[in-house]
Amino acid sequence: MAQTTETSTGLRPETIRIVNLIYTQMCNLQPDTNVLVIADSRTPTWVVRAFMGGAMALGARAMVAENATPPPPSVQPSIAWNSMVVAAAKEADLIVDLAVGYARFIDDALDRGARVITPGDGTGGHHIEESLIRTLLAADVHALRREADELADAFTQASTCHITSEEGTDIVIDLDSIEGEANDGFLWDPDKGAWKSSWAIVPPAQPGVLLPKGRGNGVIAVDGFLLYEPAYDHETPTGPVFVTIEDGKIVDISGHPLFAGRLRHWLDAQPDDSASFGPVHINLGTNPRAMLTQHLEFERIRGTIVFGFGDSSMSMMLGPGFEPVRSHVHWDLLIMRPTMTLDGRVIVENGIM
Repeated sequence: MAQTTETSTGLRPETIRIVNLIYTQMCNLQPDTNVLVIADSRTPTWVVRAFMGGAMALGARAMVAENATPPPPSVQPSIAWNSMVVAAAKEADLIVDLAVGYARFIDDALDRGARVITPGDGTGGHHIEESLIRTLLAADVHALRREADELADAFTQASTCHITSEEGTDIVIDLDSIEGEANDGFLWDPDKGAWKSSWAIVPPAQPGVLLPKGRGNGVIAVDGFLLYEPAYDHETPTGPVFVTIEDGKIVDISGHPLFAGRLRHWLDAQPDDSASFGPVHINLGTNPRAMLTQHLEFERIRGTIVFGFGDSSMSMMLGPGFEPVRSHVHWDLLIMRPTMTLDGRVIVENGIM
């Protein structure tokens, strides 16, 4: 899979188009809205100012809260955030999250009626311009939105999801009473002229499901990446890593000696077994311009599937009666060439949709 390390040395004109697209078409930003842009020290200053200035140009009241760069994404559930940022979030109508991702204070903001958009999947970073330009301007985001809605409906209507791969994946997910999620990056549906979500991740799209405890059985043959911490962040194995799941919990890890060994060592070092619970979500990447880069856009590579493990208690989309996993970490696996069926209907075959 192609990779890129391109970074900018100044504001790219396309970034202004990106910011306007996000605000006007994805957020339906209205005058006098209180907009809080949360950034950190790794995100280019001009990108942060583009989001602040873009909001002001549309008549909104905007401010920026810049933080020190946080630890890796896997430990987001246990990060203690700056109390001043937490206080500012209490006044925001729209939070543009370029730094946080999952956090209890973001959950609290949603509970009181705020909306959250996360360009860069919450973690932002120095690659954000190149990634957003490619995955938003070079892709038809409205076609992705409509497709994601259809796929979300397919997940909702199905009772069983079966995922296999020639590399060795063979896992069955019980979808009984589970609602599909479009995860298309849109807070606002411009076709219907109505709000569709209070929390949206950009770039689009990764339709799928959030799962309560105990819904998966089988083997995942990881050939895409392992996203975990502390020192490794995300890494691409040079041979499959086989993760065996029984009743929603990892019971064995084998395969490539180095990468399987690192993952076993990390899980064994955790203070409890909560990091081994999952999958807590499965998502199908649908963006034809997404690539395997240092940016979290890799979770949208078209035809791939991401499996989440560990914490799901701050998932922002939990319904009544949903039993989440509570953990101090959340981490992910990606497979590149899945075949996925929903009640026997083929959705993706060998990584091709």
